[in-house]
Amino acid sequence: MIAGYDIWFWITCLLGTVAFLICLVQFLRGKAPDDWSQGSAIVLQGWLFIYFVGSIIMQFMTDGPSGDWLEYYGYLLTAMVIPAGAFTWSMSERTRWATLVLAIVGPVLIVMVQRMNMLWYYY
Repeated sequence: MIAGYDIWFWITCLLGTVAFLICLVQFLRGKAPDDWSQGSAIVLQGWLFIYFVGSIIMQFMTDGPSGDWLEYYGYLLTAMVIPAGAFTWSMSERTRWATLVLAIVGPVLIVMVQRMNMLWYYY
């Protein structure tokens, strides 16, 4: 764990930042959602599914979250809805603004996973 954060957090930071930059560049170019921007949301969704399965495994292998487990899994399930919702939005509204919505997913997930990290280790 580096500076109080585990590898799950750092992978989310990397994927969220890359997804943000891809979508932001596409938005600034005036592009409608395409394979790159929508693909970044799909990658984040896949990562969150892995995160979910890993959390369940860690729940049984360790003592689980130090904080409220219901709050932790509430954050996780909400985080899993965000990329799916943004992807659905981008499928229904094919404008550059949907690309901006996809760009916001990365930073939002970084903040949510940071809070989940705090709940797991420190509260």
